[in-house]
Amino acid sequence: MMPGGHLATSIILSSAVYASTKSAELAVGCFFGGFLIDVDHYLDYIVFEKQWRRPSPANFLRYYFTHQLTRVVLPLHSLELMSALTVLAFFWPQPFLVGYLIGAAMHLVFDVIVNGDHLLKHRLLFYIFIYRAKKGFAAVELLDVAPVDEQESAPFREFFKWLPGHKKTDAEFSESRNRSPK
Repeated sequence: MMPGGHLATSIILSSAVYASTKSAELAVGCFFGGFLIDVDHYLDYIVFEKQWRRPSPANFLRYYFTHQLTRVVLPLHSLELMSALTVLAFFWPQPFLVGYLIGAAMHLVFDVIVNGDHLLKHRLLFYIFIYRAKKGFAAVELLDVAPVDEQESAPFREFFKWLPGHKKTDAEFSESRNRSPK
């Protein structure tokens, strides 16, 4: 799902949780888990893609939406982290943490459904950090996307789209598989 979709669903979830529980901590946790979990995309951009000289939101979104990334680490998008946080919440059920888990679970379910159809080579395995590590976090090994010309990019408009860009054609997929490191 695109960031704008996560923003909308997180606002709806947080509002519903607050309206039903009157717990600001729980509602804020839902928002953090549902939307701000995506901060790891920016972390990847700055740290692993070494784009610290181009840190602006527009440059980041353009880079991301044109599929220029070469590494996909995404530490917050991992079932291992979610499992560890679930165990922690079982023994230490703080409202913010429980809300974060609810929001992150919603976020990851939408990612699996939407991104699995449009961006990922393996819809469920992608969200296992160890799997991504075994693939060297290489975007070419993990993603099923074709680069898009930067001139065609409108990053802020794309932010609010519901679905990611086009899925690769069979020819594009075959070409990327031939280029992919073995």
